[in-house]
Amino acid sequence: MLLEQLKIELKIYLRQPLYLLFSVIMPAISFGIFGSIYKDASYGGLDFFTAYIPGFCVIILFATGVFNVANQVVSERERGIYRRLSVTPVSMFRVMCVLVLKVFLVSVLSFMLILLLAYFVFDITPPALWSFIPAFLGTVIVALVFGFTFGALFDETAKFSAVGMAIFTPLMLLSDATLPLQIMPEYLKTIAQINPLYRLNLLLRAAWDPAAHAVSGGVLLESAAVLVVLLGAISTAAYLRWKA
Repeated sequence: MLLEQLKIELKIYLRQPLYLLFSVIMPAISFGIFGSIYKDASYGGLDFFTAYIPGFCVIILFATGVFNVANQVVSERERGIYRRLSVTPVSMFRVMCVLVLKVFLVSVLSFMLILLLAYFVFDITPPALWSFIPAFLGTVIVALVFGFTFGALFDETAKFSAVGMAIFTPLMLLSDATLPLQIMPEYLKTIAQINPLYRLNLLLRAAWDPAAHAVSGGVLLESAAVLVVLLGAISTAAYLRWKA
């Protein structure tokens, strides 16, 4: 039953080309374009791929785990789907598990596409897959929780779209996954310290190539603490909003 429901969810997903475009195709295209342009560039002593492959993974996590999940939660809540399901034998837990599995599979697919492009087009071999794959899978879960909880704060798609774009745009710009944070003013660098996408980027960079990035244990613990505090705050707000 779970697999049948997952199959239906994936079919619906594939019928929405914009979701597929932004969560799977666009990150790969962007990676190919920027890799071709900046493959010989260096950033703080690191080559382009060492610095920015984790960044592209953050973009994938944002597009699939945060934005798409939140948008689906708001859309289905607005249409009363969850309210109708609550009076049927269908388990809400199973519904949420299917959504998690769908986004998880799409995230892994997009991630694999980036790795295949890096290997076959740019001859880049991941230096520490043993640490990066568990880190990536863990950050997918974190992104999913952010997506669920943020979506639970809204009951109208229009409100979500307006507030979401106002919040997500600066989050992406200050994640160090698009524009280099080092070129920005000091006050923006300070704000970036509480940006969950920037913290996810730090964790993924440390896992991609621990020797090259040399991120201290203190920074990793600080990043984990920031993510836990933000998740706790938004989860509490989402729970109170959902029950209201």
